[in-house]
Amino acid sequence: MANLRLESDHDQSVVGHLEEFAARVSVILLVLVTLTVLFSQRVDDVLIEWLDALAPCSDCMVVFEPGAWIGLRWTAAILLAALLTLPLVVQQAVAFASPGLLPGERRRLALGLTFASTVGVGVGVASGGIAAPYVYTSAMRTVESTGLMLALDAVTLVQLTLALMWILALLGAATGVALGAGLVGRLDRERVVTWRWRVSLPLVLLIVGSTWATTNELRWPLAVFAALVLEVPLLPWRRREPRTLPTVLDHEGRRRRVLVVDCAHRGGVNSTVSWNDTLYRLTTSAGLVDHQRERTALIERMQDGMATDVILLGCTEDALPARFIEAVASTGARLRFMDQQDHEEDHAPMTTRSLAQRLDLYVTNILGP
Repeated sequence: MANLRLESDHDQSVVGHLEEFAARVSVILLVLVTLTVLFSQRVDDVLIEWLDALAPCSDCMVVFEPGAWIGLRWTAAILLAALLTLPLVVQQAVAFASPGLLPGERRRLALGLTFASTVGVGVGVASGGIAAPYVYTSAMRTVESTGLMLALDAVTLVQLTLALMWILALLGAATGVALGAGLVGRLDRERVVTWRWRVSLPLVLLIVGSTWATTNELRWPLAVFAALVLEVPLLPWRRREPRTLPTVLDHEGRRRRVLVVDCAHRGGVNSTVSWNDTLYRLTTSAGLVDHQRERTALIERMQDGMATDVILLGCTEDALPARFIEAVASTGARLRFMDQQDHEEDHAPMTTRSLAQRLDLYVTNILGP
């Protein structure tokens, strides 16, 4: 399906894509820089209040390198600005990718990015505001029980906390999206493998690479921990079979998935007719000839079901746009038109058992002896 081409697609040069991408990135950077400058005016107050919550003791916090505090101020200002810019990033990403996506893919992309951002920010804030102070306080009690005196560098403490928040935010976002995708049926045995290579592996490398200086000797145990956490939400779906159209073998042993589309239907399919659900899947699309949205929806059903053959009832090749025929061909499926003399516009013959028998015979002939 990599070469899928819809009716609404139009050719655009690489330069055009780069110009659009640069324009969208420029908008994001402009907002980010503006917010960073604004936050830099009050970031000291934010850091001091946060340190009061993080510090496990009231008299053990020091700043060993005053110059490092300046760098921390700007880092904190950039992170706060990035947090507020995140909705704009999601909106621009969806808008940039939308022309190349099907309607369902656009909805899933927007929902996935929004959900991942929300979960990631929530986990990061919770880890920085609740988990980190608890861990530091517990560590302080352990040190005090040994009778030692502890002096903590404020900059190092904040940097370590930011690294912790970053790691947990990424893991939380990926875990949440994986669970959500599995629950709505978007993960199966084949997609789990794809998820490991396209999501889990890059995230592990990103976590290790971005926290290389902060985690020190813990970087490789951290990589193993991250890989295990990312694998947990995939376990329930690793053996689920892909949800495709009914799969049958033709006379040459090839797997075929047949989708039958009634494009002249104006009402519900009669439930008394015994359609062969093990041989093909029957669907209706009354506006296929007149509405591009219906044709795009059909392409999406073909893609989701991995259709290899599509049979249209009640419409002819001449009645459909040539670009739609090309779009079907780009999916790798073969488009056929079932010739039937008694299939009138009012669709009355569709409710007869004879048509179901003829359709079964037609599909069987396609698959071969």
